[in-house]
Amino acid sequence: MNEISIIPIKGLPEVKKGDDLASMTFDLINKSRNEIKDNDIFVITQKIVSKSEGMERDLNKYEFEDLIKSETKQIIRKRGDLIIAKTKHGFICANAGIDKSNIEKNKALLLPEDPNKSAHKFRSQIETSSGKTVAVVISDTFGRAWRKGQVNFAIGSSGISPITNYIGKFDSFNNELFATEIATIDEIASAAELVMEKSIDIPIAIIRGLKYESSNENAELLIRDDQEDFFL
Repeated sequence: MNEISIIPIKGLPEVKKGDDLASMTFDLINKSRNEIKDNDIFVITQKIVSKSEGMERDLNKYEFEDLIKSETKQIIRKRGDLIIAKTKHGFICANAGIDKSNIEKNKALLLPEDPNKSAHKFRSQIETSSGKTVAVVISDTFGRAWRKGQVNFAIGSSGISPITNYIGKFDSFNNELFATEIATIDEIASAAELVMEKSIDIPIAIIRGLKYESSNENAELLIRDDQEDFFL
């Protein structure tokens, strides 16, 4: 196992609608002591992707409940003001993933329309600018059934296999594995959050040194079909 580094990218200015995240990130890295290397994995928070894509909504013009309805495919649970919803992307999360933190007051931020497309665009631009082969994961913070606390999950990805499949392989006791599939991009998103604390405004990090399989598949692979989901 190689050593893995998690590198915070500091100094990104406040992101606004229309900003080119890849160009901003590339320029920032070039001006710093950092550099882009082959097989780097960029982890980008959903918030700056949504801001750059114009997903901010003014709560003086929109009712929060109406925004939730617009982003919701199915209501899973409701308790008080909290709604657990399945979004049009297929994610199951609180308030359809709409957030009011780390944003101006009286504003709300919707999820990107297509996080996988956003990840692919960022990756293509970085690879063109740097001449390096990279992968991209877009992360967001979700709660979990049965456990307190929140963790970062991957909602979009490009250039990396979302799942590491051990089915058919053997463990150290020569037992064949029949069900072990590791959600690699979720683990990457969660690891990156360790240097992307909410209060210090670091929305991008690089995971370096992790061996991964390149792939044309994306984060959509992690979404269970309803018939496979025991929790609905």
